[in-house]
Amino acid sequence: MSYYKFKKLVVGDGTVIENKVMHIEDNKIVAFLESHEGEVVDVGYIMPGLIDCHTHICFPPVSDTVGRLSQMNDIDVVVTAIKNLEALLKGGVTYIRDVGGVNDVQLQLKKYLNDGSVLGPDMLCAGKIVTMTGGHGWHVGRECDGPDEIRKAVREQLKAGADLIKVVSSGGVLTPGVDVNAFQFNVDELTAAREEAHKAGRKICTHCHSMKGTKNSILSGIDSVEHATILDKEAVDMAIDAGTYFVPTLSAVHFIVEHGEEGGIPKFAVDKAKDVYQKHQDSFKLAYQSGVKIAMGTDVGTPFNVHGVSSAFELELMVEAGMTEMDAILSATKYASELLGVENTHGTLEVGKYADFLVLEEDPTRNIKTIQSSNVYKNGLLV
Repeated sequence: MSYYKFKKLVVGDGTVIENKVMHIEDNKIVAFLESHEGEVVDVGYIMPGLIDCHTHICFPPVSDTVGRLSQMNDIDVVVTAIKNLEALLKGGVTYIRDVGGVNDVQLQLKKYLNDGSVLGPDMLCAGKIVTMTGGHGWHVGRECDGPDEIRKAVREQLKAGADLIKVVSSGGVLTPGVDVNAFQFNVDELTAAREEAHKAGRKICTHCHSMKGTKNSILSGIDSVEHATILDKEAVDMAIDAGTYFVPTLSAVHFIVEHGEEGGIPKFAVDKAKDVYQKHQDSFKLAYQSGVKIAMGTDVGTPFNVHGVSSAFELELMVEAGMTEMDAILSATKYASELLGVENTHGTLEVGKYADFLVLEEDPTRNIKTIQSSNVYKNGLLV
């Protein structure tokens, strides 16, 4: 057992606790005490470990991610994924949702994470992304067309052990020859995928940049729209009415625009990222100000979007785009845990939940950047 005396603890549900002692035993929080006479670790500020709802642990965050993946064999992918998992945990991320890997490597790695053979955050993961023929991500995805084929593709991912399903409802930045403004799967196709996921007790998310694709996804009952890059008021209102989460992944476009062709990123990807950058910023602000449920995700594994670095930086980008520090923290704690369906055990620092937390030098509700230099504790132990 261990005891941590803190100046301020950010619970992760919008509240704080001040000047108490957190008692941890058997990996979980047992109590918050007024004082403790025995050995106590004296710390300043505490908050929950981050939950990143959009990761790609199999992807190398190099200038040409897709090009590098085409040169990698499964051993290369495994080594890359193990390194990325460790980097995520050391970077303050204690739970992730991986939304698309390579040849189900990420599904196989879960058992090694669970038994402690591999160091990393807890993880839920999709299998192969489900995309239309020639759709975004086809190079690592399961191509299919029409409701019947999609049902089979989703069932294949469930058979492989997927914790959730990832579908594609618009073009993407990193796939050549597809338009980010165009929608892909139709409503009947997305609905079929959602039905198969939900009847198996799994959630479903969708990659989507385009406005039409987002609206199709909401109409189909998809649980979360990843990126949600181009929105109007109607799309936002639809999301609010349906309870759909948005996972903005501001980091992905940010790093592509920042590094550009000079950094070795393919021109087609840079051009698309520049085209949607301001639209993405405006859409994020509209969604946030309107009250859409927002969960933090980064898309780590895309160019220069580095595992273990981008998750805390994503919160900084959210604050720069108009979010309060507390709401940014909520997006990576309470709201993220609710999206993943793990809110009863993770996401907030409450009695009975796992002791996954960060120790910080400053108050993160006043300076969000302090999260980028934290000491990380997983199950009550310093990483």
